[in-house]
Amino acid sequence: MNLEILNDAESVAKLAASFIANEARAAIRDRGRFVMAVSGGKTPWIMLRHLADEKVEWGKVHLFQVDERIAPAGSPDRNWTHLQESLLSNSETKAVHLYPMPVEASDLAAGATAYATELHDLTGNPPVFDLVHLGLGPDGHTASLIPGDPVLKVIDRDVALTGLYQGHQRMTLTYPVTNRSRKILWVVTGKEKQTALQQLLNKDASIPGGSVIQTNATILADQDAAATLTEKKLPLKIGIAADHGGFELKVDLIKRLRFSGYEVTDFGANELCSTDDYPDYGIPLGNAVASGKLDRGIAICGSGVGINVCMNKVRGIRAALINDHFSARQGVEDDHINVMCLGGRTIGHEVAWDLVRTFLGSSYSEEKRHLRRIGKVASLERD
Repeated sequence: MNLEILNDAESVAKLAASFIANEARAAIRDRGRFVMAVSGGKTPWIMLRHLADEKVEWGKVHLFQVDERIAPAGSPDRNWTHLQESLLSNSETKAVHLYPMPVEASDLAAGATAYATELHDLTGNPPVFDLVHLGLGPDGHTASLIPGDPVLKVIDRDVALTGLYQGHQRMTLTYPVTNRSRKILWVVTGKEKQTALQQLLNKDASIPGGSVIQTNATILADQDAAATLTEKKLPLKIGIAADHGGFELKVDLIKRLRFSGYEVTDFGANELCSTDDYPDYGIPLGNAVASGKLDRGIAICGSGVGINVCMNKVRGIRAALINDHFSARQGVEDDHINVMCLGGRTIGHEVAWDLVRTFLGSSYSEEKRHLRRIGKVASLERD
């Protein structure tokens, strides 16, 4: 579970929109389409307005609902009413393939089955979303997975009906289809969510949100929601360095990192110069990370190989050339890498940012076997 804490709900909404757009572009590139389910709420409507401004091949986007209240068409109680108002604000987003939940059906149970069939027909059986967007209620509910409702025990259907909750019966995605999603994005804002957010992070099964899988999940929370976290994850202090081969990627990553709330120190290059040398930028970065002045480092050259060799010559640095999510995560968790190296000429900006997010969102394991191996490696520096 990756947690990012931002100043306010507007900042959360903007970053959430950027996150979704990046996932959409990657899915369209890799699989030819992007299939997402979206929840309702005040911050999500802001998120969708920002998402409408993103550059995405909207005709290849398929948008489902996470849940919906049983209410007439056009009702302000309907998530669908607000979703249309927020996302379909320009001519480009009108190309999105939309799948509203059939909550006006005379037979709601048959409607839920038909909605699941639509999803199966599009993505296969069992269906897999590219991304499911979730919110979190003060009582720990998510989607319309409501505390004490029989829907929490549904494991043989992807779409089901709830009992009455806050005046409405609802249609909702169930745990099985939610937990199969390739990515899960939580958007959590407001002081009233403080206790529930702590429970979510603790994987507290007493709240519905605690049973949602966390392996590929990201939480974007504002300061109000995160104010009382007992293990609050403050943004890491990041250093970044690149020669001419990684200069453009460095500039792009700095913008993204600072927008996400990270404190970033730029070790150069400060301008594009085709004759510069990566050690001149990498060594100062390595020294700053090794001394503890910075938490993590990002080092870039044309291929990523040269600067990776350089960084591993700095005492106290454990660097790796990263090209995939597994290495970005496990390199931190198992091997305690503190510098990731990237190839500015071998990897695109969107993919690089996705890998950086995984690297920064991963934490060092304290398992004895990992510490034992790391200690053996560190002993080489003392010999």
